[in-house]
Amino acid sequence: MQRIVLFALLLSSILHAQQDTLLHTLFFTGDTGKDTIPSEALFLLAFEAIDNPKSSVVLLGDNIYPAGIEKGSDKARSERILTAQLELFSTYRGNLNIIPGNHDWSAGKASGLKAVKRQAELANAFTTGNSILKNLGAVYFAKPGSPGPEMRELHPQVSLILLDTQWWLQHGVLRKVDHDEKSIQETAAAALEELDKLLSEAEQQKKFVVVAGHHPVFTNGKHGQRKEPFRFLFTYTPLRLFGLFGLDRYFAQDIHQPRYNKLRRDLRKILSKHPQSIYVSGHEHNMQYFSDQQAHYFVSGSGAKLSPILRYRYPAHFMDDQQTGFFKLMFYASGKAEVQAFGVRDRGEFWSKVLFYK
Repeated sequence: MQRIVLFALLLSSILHAQQDTLLHTLFFTGDTGKDTIPSEALFLLAFEAIDNPKSSVVLLGDNIYPAGIEKGSDKARSERILTAQLELFSTYRGNLNIIPGNHDWSAGKASGLKAVKRQAELANAFTTGNSILKNLGAVYFAKPGSPGPEMRELHPQVSLILLDTQWWLQHGVLRKVDHDEKSIQETAAAALEELDKLLSEAEQQKKFVVVAGHHPVFTNGKHGQRKEPFRFLFTYTPLRLFGLFGLDRYFAQDIHQPRYNKLRRDLRKILSKHPQSIYVSGHEHNMQYFSDQQAHYFVSGSGAKLSPILRYRYPAHFMDDQQTGFFKLMFYASGKAEVQAFGVRDRGEFWSKVLFYK
């Protein structure tokens, strides 16, 4: 009798899996702006996504190396780096979403605000005239130069929240950012409060929700390492005054820098209040997956470049630094959320996991 019951349960689960409806698919990768020819990983991502109108793509920043779109002799080349990526999605019928990273803000220099606004203008104008996207002409972060959050509905049951995390690390005496009529501190607090509110609303409506920002909350890559003694000198000695003028911008990209560390603590605190929330990021040129207090954290910054995973500081469920690639999230009507990792060397999927059931 027991065997019959077990067989019936197994058969039921198989039939349920076969009938489960895929609601929406989300592809995401970052740090794709290495050259005027798109990377192999981005070609593979476009190939996987192009015929799926029930999907979305998120490019997680550092879309143009080394310093976004700046005026000068390299302006044409930097614009070509971005347009080459956009051309891959000219026949894509899903949603394309792009957020800025630190390199898009002129690698943290004083010209960053103008550079990120030029990038938004180019991306939106190009897609308006050269693509068939669902979100035609509105692919870039809606208010470049501001922190967000920006809510985008990918499906009635799937929400995407976009952040510009470089905003928190950028501002200084000479490095301007947009903050409306509020102070920097008031704008930062209001942005985090709004993020918490949006997550609460999605949770009440039983939606899947993904938060996208350039900078990771957890990482075992080079940005998680302590760069002593220089980072210490610029953080805890009178040399920290140079940070007001942007001379610490290279150290500001590591999680141990106080401003970055405060941001990641704030994000972790908010996300931990909302079980089954998902945070996706780039910045590190590899692929990693962590879970913490029922929230899920992805690092997907090997869109065009690779850098090694140096230390097992944070317990990870998955790490890969051997090939460029991207992640694919799938959301089902049953409440299942599943992730797959794709790599260029493996020419497709090489790892998968069911994250949770709502």
